[in-house]
Amino acid sequence: MKLELISPKKKTSENEREFWDYKFLSMVRGRKMYAIAPLALPTLAALTPPDVEVNITDENIEDIDFDKDVDIVGITSNTFLAPRAYEIADAFCQRGVTVVLGGIHPSMLPQEAIRHADAVVIGEGENVWTDFISDYRQDNLQQFYVSSERPSLNNQPVPRWDLLKNENYALSVLQTTRGCPYNCEFCSVKAFLGGKYRYKPSSQVIREIEVLVNVGKKVLFFADDNFVGNKRHIKELLGELIPPKITYMSQVSIDIAKNDELLRLSAESGCKRVIIGFESIIQDNLKQIKKDKSYRTQEYMESIKRIQSYGIEVEGSFIFGCDFDDESIFERTVNFINESGLSSVVLNILTPYPGTRLYKKLERESRLLHKDWAKYDNSHVCFKPKLMTPKALQNGYTWVRQQIYSYESIFGRLRKLWALWNENNVRLWDRISPILINLDANDVAHSYPEASHPAKFVN
Repeated sequence: MKLELISPKKKTSENEREFWDYKFLSMVRGRKMYAIAPLALPTLAALTPPDVEVNITDENIEDIDFDKDVDIVGITSNTFLAPRAYEIADAFCQRGVTVVLGGIHPSMLPQEAIRHADAVVIGEGENVWTDFISDYRQDNLQQFYVSSERPSLNNQPVPRWDLLKNENYALSVLQTTRGCPYNCEFCSVKAFLGGKYRYKPSSQVIREIEVLVNVGKKVLFFADDNFVGNKRHIKELLGELIPPKITYMSQVSIDIAKNDELLRLSAESGCKRVIIGFESIIQDNLKQIKKDKSYRTQEYMESIKRIQSYGIEVEGSFIFGCDFDDESIFERTVNFINESGLSSVVLNILTPYPGTRLYKKLERESRLLHKDWAKYDNSHVCFKPKLMTPKALQNGYTWVRQQIYSYESIFGRLRKLWALWNENNVRLWDRISPILINLDANDVAHSYPEASHPAKFVN
């Protein structure tokens, strides 16, 4: 029995670039590179019975062989990849190959997904994947496979990273927790993974790290939605990573800035960068999206400086299009980012993903512009903003990207960062260098037509 697991690639037009497509880094490295290795498919492969022949194809780094001799094709998909996932599924279905779809988008819209597949896994697959394989063998396939409870993360098998072309990824991914107790309006994590943190034992995480190190991967990304969500759990894990065996980055909440012990442990254990979702510099936006509990816009600058003083870069994520954003938000955000000294920046347009409270609200208010899922990618406007037109939001977002990823902005922020590190005796050459990432983003941002200054927007 042969199983092919596929991760789709975003479809782009001839002149369109995918942000973080790593074309610049690929040129520097001399081989095709992609930002982050997939995690879901190696995890499923590890759960598959050993007598099944498994292969993983990541379309971001290699072409799909649509004529391959396989019995089952499994495809994972988030929302903006759904159209491509459905194309791939349809092609294999036409050949008579059994297709199963999973991931967050099919889980949120299973009735849509089943039109393109023989089966849909809804939610996390650990508790139902072997049932799916067994039903296939017995010719008793069900349309939907739903776990009756959240899977435990104890004693999970190590993901089959050996099935990936690891040399083609800048970062390898692992996960120590799932779930999130917060309920941000725009986020689908709680709907997909539940509202409570579930943890892998530290010994299991260390074992997974050792496997990655053995295949030559020493720069890792912890994909937990909040790596420091439980202070006792994370301190135990970080203690076992000292002295540093790896270099890593993670996603954290801003309250890490107030915990000196956690910052010290993070730095000593090999953390070089943290991603923080600041989302907005307007407090009323944070209140509306339910992210104001520990996020205070007046504390952003000091928090960034404090974290980076430990030699840990801060990559800040921002969203445009919230209900309290007018056209002044673009220039104000550019000024804030340039002053902040952020290592790198991720810029997004507010996107109403299916399954979120935001999606339900905008649908109820008749503010959704379309359901072209390919454009639900954080860089296209999919709804009617309250205080500006869709055109002004799209143009303003493009303008901000081009300002923030200009050479002047990149090196201005990096000079502030390096000066801070010099004051705190941080060795520059021991960091995850933000230069290549910023230059790659510059390459993408300036591949688009020049956008007008906000004061010149045409509505």
